[in-house]
Amino acid sequence: MPPGTATWTDLQWFLQVRDNLQLVTALPADARPLGPVRWDSREVDAGDVFIAKSGLETDGHLYVPDAVAAGAALVLGTEAKAVVEARCAGSGLVLPAYLQVKDSERAFAQASALWFGFPARRLTTVGITGTDGKTTTVGLLTSILDSAHRRSGAGGGGFQAGAVSTLGFVERGRVTDSGFHVTTPDAWNIQAALDRMSGHGCQIAILECTSHGLAQHRTDEIDLNLAGFTNITYEHLDYHGTFEAYVGAKCSMLDLLTDRPDQTAAVIFNADDPISCQAVPDKLDAIGRDGMNTDTYSQRFGTHATWMGLEPEVRPGGMFVRACGPGNRAGALQAALVGEFNISNMLLATALGYRLGCPMSAIEEGIGRYPGTPGRMEPVDVGQEFRAFVDFAHTPASMEAALSSLRRILTAEARGGRLIATFGCAGLRDRRKRGLMGAAAGRWADHVVITAEDPRTEDLRSICREIEQGIASTARSADWDVVLDRAEALEHAVALARPQDIVVACGKGHEQSMCFGTTEYPWSDRLALRLALERLLGIAVDPRASIYQLPTGQGPESVSNRGS
Repeated sequence: MPPGTATWTDLQWFLQVRDNLQLVTALPADARPLGPVRWDSREVDAGDVFIAKSGLETDGHLYVPDAVAAGAALVLGTEAKAVVEARCAGSGLVLPAYLQVKDSERAFAQASALWFGFPARRLTTVGITGTDGKTTTVGLLTSILDSAHRRSGAGGGGFQAGAVSTLGFVERGRVTDSGFHVTTPDAWNIQAALDRMSGHGCQIAILECTSHGLAQHRTDEIDLNLAGFTNITYEHLDYHGTFEAYVGAKCSMLDLLTDRPDQTAAVIFNADDPISCQAVPDKLDAIGRDGMNTDTYSQRFGTHATWMGLEPEVRPGGMFVRACGPGNRAGALQAALVGEFNISNMLLATALGYRLGCPMSAIEEGIGRYPGTPGRMEPVDVGQEFRAFVDFAHTPASMEAALSSLRRILTAEARGGRLIATFGCAGLRDRRKRGLMGAAAGRWADHVVITAEDPRTEDLRSICREIEQGIASTARSADWDVVLDRAEALEHAVALARPQDIVVACGKGHEQSMCFGTTEYPWSDRLALRLALERLLGIAVDPRASIYQLPTGQGPESVSNRGS
């Protein structure tokens, strides 16, 4: 079905097939074309379909009158038609055609996929999920496929790929900022991206799938042919409520796996991650797919994984590992990535690339050509005598992995270098993370600078105190400071550094804003750390520094602690 050719009748039939129609309603007899699908009443134009979704902060049914006033021709919602009609009548409006559904989130995904003609079915589609490493793995796999495409000559070998990730839309080696503040866009935009990839000649689509996106059905009606898991650790319990629910959301990606006549679906997961080793097979068994093609990968010799990472090394150019796979296939993988945890990402990308038919030579080249993921162990160098990095570590597990990797670098060098870490914890998110992240910082860092990271409407000082408790609980007893303003915290951290030291700013990574109250202020750790280093060296400061005026930037407010 070409995009934009579905009718209202098609939608009603499809909702019935998917058991998402609460009440069959008589629609106009003529085959009226299905208009674009919207959930935000402010985006509705004449002839559009408006779907009333209930979010965390508001109920979309309250905005049906606004959507009708803007010209919505068809409305979908979970409320009874009489209730919605009365709400419209209260605003002097007449409710147009209405379909009562069981689940508005699912209906939004179903209507969006129908409007675009199910573009995932025109592509080989790969889903990648996990707590950490998703974006880097998407980047590595995209680079592998780009190498395979270029090596295949004029025809491309079926390896032309696009991707949807935290960084935006990736197509033909170019990254376009999606403008979204979520990794997995809403169902309409993700279907639009898949349709665009298909229209531009892509044969493969790679999707970074978050637990939020999966739980909110944003990826429904996307037939996945290949699924990859990085790891599953403690995260997002503020949203999911329990760790079991979080794991369930991650594993729900397996519900999307679909066999094709020319390709059997497969899943690849981390044999070094105990949660994945239990949860993935359990889910496959629960959905009757326990016989599915399953590969594993591991950094531990003797685990009998499908793919093994042997002889890992930290080299001047990054990480090296020898990958050994099915049929004694082997590849020498070297990536310009910092941190031993990236070996797992390299192995997963290798296993996915191999399943997609990429030769090992293209896998080696693609990983070697990958420049690194913005905001993931990204070096910042303006000529200072110590090393500085920006990293997205914002969970206990990723903080542990990032700081322990940097500690091992310093230990191997044996030149007395110290590790100075700057980070905070987000407000209105899982409070239990704060002490755990503080404990990780205390274990591995020599000095910690605690600061702001999206405090939202919580008290920033209270957040910092919870982090301090975690630092104080660790045996290493690192020194720490509290500097509420993040720009001042970065300046303080680099001022402490000596030659051979490593300074790392954790938590914000690639992000472009920071939330205080309900306002998003422009902010980039990547630029802010560079500015701090330039100030330290007396280099002319980038004029963009003037945009970074955070509410905390009214003079330093530091509390020094010796951690003893």
